[in-house]
Amino acid sequence: MSETTNNLTVEKISFIKVKNYEIRKRIFDFLFSLFLLITISPLLIAIYLIVLIITGKNPLYIGERGITFRHKTFKMIKFRTFKNDPLQSPLVKTKVLEKPEYRDLVFPFGKILRRTGLDELPQLINILKGEMSFVGPRPLDFNDLRVMEDDYPEFYERRIKITSKPGLTGYWQIFGNRGKGLSNLIELEEYYEKNKTFLFDLFIIFLSLPFVAFGKNSDAVV
Repeated sequence: MSETTNNLTVEKISFIKVKNYEIRKRIFDFLFSLFLLITISPLLIAIYLIVLIITGKNPLYIGERGITFRHKTFKMIKFRTFKNDPLQSPLVKTKVLEKPEYRDLVFPFGKILRRTGLDELPQLINILKGEMSFVGPRPLDFNDLRVMEDDYPEFYERRIKITSKPGLTGYWQIFGNRGKGLSNLIELEEYYEKNKTFLFDLFIIFLSLPFVAFGKNSDAVV
């Protein structure tokens, strides 16, 4: 068998493995997100009503997110945690992974939501629709992507090569260090991209549970 034939066989096997992984992952995402939306609907309704009473505004915040501006973009749904929305202005420029200057804008119940990650539960709808996955790289809002593209173009270009869907949790979300900045984010996202498997995804989901249970969710603001 020629070397060319061997290479084609390896590529075919690799392609099949990738497709099998993507199919299994999509089936899991759809069924598990549907299951969670049904089983925790009382919790979702309770949070919705509490935020509505506190803010007097639509409890759901919808913002443009993506891997880059034109790559894996979608409208992400979260529970509102700010008294006012500081990131609405396109002129806002701040650090990508740390925003302590916005801390005072978060109402007390919003801080609990952010610490536990419960503010992100509406993203189950994004997962159900196929815009997100349970595990994947962190979707960034367009203001953060603007900072990355302008000030860290090398990281922006490396992020373009990531093919995974944005995740509710992920390798960086578990093992990353916000204090190390964008280099740490990109390195861990690239590691996940090269090593992702269905079992690896389940492992990351398992490791994410204590962050919710003990209020240790990594957050840019609180």
